Amino acid sequence: MSQANKIVIAGDHLRWQDVVAVARHGAQLELSTGTWARIDNAQAIVQRIVASGERAYGVNTGLGALCNVSLKDEQLSQLSRNTLLSHACGVGAPLADEQTRAIICAAIVNYSHGKSGIHRQVVEGLLALLNRGITPQVPSQGSVGYLTHMAHISIALLGVGNVSYRGQIVSAQQALAEEGLEPVQLGAKDGLCLVNGTPCMTGLSCLALADATRLVQWADVIGAMSFEAQRGQIAAFDAEIIALKPHRACSKSAATCGRCSMAVK
Repeated sequence: MSQANKIVIAGDHLRWQDVVAVARHGAQLELSTGTWARIDNAQAIVQRIVASGERAYGVNTGLGALCNVSLKDEQLSQLSRNTLLSHACGVGAPLADEQTRAIICAAIVNYSHGKSGIHRQVVEGLLALLNRGITPQVPSQGSVGYLTHMAHISIALLGVGNVSYRGQIVSAQQALAEEGLEPVQLGAKDGLCLVNGTPCMTGLSCLALADATRLVQWADVIGAMSFEAQRGQIAAFDAEIIALKPHRACSKSAATCGRCSMAVK
């Protein structure tokens, strides 16, 4: 749901335009009460698994080859922290702020479905990064799929690494302190939830869609202006001729369509 300078995640879906509004235009992002309830419900399931002692991969076991190693108590928090630090191994020039913001926004959308089991305070931390203008410095290249991008974003929640803040590059610890924010305390499964490659692909794709849409609109305008400048024959756009082409017809008339009105008189 979109409001003036505010995007509220209330349902199961968010438009790509909303992601762009947050990432590129600084719209504030919020979660509805129902959305928070979904997140809390999924986290409660994780807590029940931990309390029962039932073995669940990435919740109370090691990762990869260590999947048979059982963990408990403080080890669960340490596993989440180590997962982030070990995956924060990207290289190359950092992403632009809007790209990193798009990834964070896409990650929050993922968690809003209430399927991950992530702790509420972690999502609150990600929201704070967006809404307080704290943008982690994320290397554009990395191994382990696209996991490095979210790892670099997530370590900022711990006060580790550098961020873009108020026009300067400062330590994450400093930015959090200036905003009166405490480093996030991770729990069981949080690290596994955060190290996810989908938000990177989704967030950057939203920005690409916005750029492509703008270019297509300009192509229409340029084509229309070029047609007029060359005094093209309007008969080529006769409705009967256009109807012969197997393309979906535009539902707007020349009088109401800003993209077509320059070419049709």
